[in-house]
Amino acid sequence: MLSHAQIQQFKIDGYLVIPEVFAHSEIKALRETTTAHLGDRIEPFELESAVQYPGAPQSTTAAGGDTIRRLKLAFQRHSVFKKVAETPEIVDSIAQILGGKQLYLNPNHHNCIMTKLPEFSSETHWHRDTRYWNFDNKYLVNAWVALGDERQDNGCMKILPGSHRWEVRREALDEAQFLLPDHPDNAGRLDTQRLVELNAGDLLLFSAHCFHAAGKNRTSLPKFSLVYTFHNEETHPIKGSNSSHKAEVRIR
Repeated sequence: MLSHAQIQQFKIDGYLVIPEVFAHSEIKALRETTTAHLGDRIEPFELESAVQYPGAPQSTTAAGGDTIRRLKLAFQRHSVFKKVAETPEIVDSIAQILGGKQLYLNPNHHNCIMTKLPEFSSETHWHRDTRYWNFDNKYLVNAWVALGDERQDNGCMKILPGSHRWEVRREALDEAQFLLPDHPDNAGRLDTQRLVELNAGDLLLFSAHCFHAAGKNRTSLPKFSLVYTFHNEETHPIKGSNSSHKAEVRIR
């Protein structure tokens, strides 16, 4: 169970790192399954060339154009991934943060294994995950499990602490709703950024409304992370939107 101080830290900063939640043997099984699904190219997945982020191949015919960026539908993909979403440390911690009596996993957003493969991984600019999501409020929490060490050189996450509480004008964002670094509203905002380095087995909980970014993987080894999105019974996907396409999964 989280301490009062940890819950307050999440409310203030918008994120919290809980170290050593998963054992070496669990991480090994998750990495082996991820590697097998990448090798067999088990669908569904998203390609780096599809997102058009900085550093990504420009098309499927370009060098590295078939590089997989994420393996989708992790919860449904394999029991080893499903078990992670049901881990008491994740379920109980998020339930404490959000309050309420019930907890739901939304299978339409994240619900994936993020893969940063050597050479053809891309950079992600400052954004909120909620930019393209459709819920009746912003109270969603992402659970990010490091399946290996995450450092600056392999593209670990960066977060703007407290940004889940910011009011951001549309003019301060580009067409894809990334923060515009040169906009006057954003002056000084990027100076507050924190690098979130993780060890294999660590758990990062962060608000889906918190601005975050990540660099390229500049190493010779792949980086894998498993991520899910949760909310309580007071948050609902808007009917007919991309957030309600697949039925939600009640976890608690």
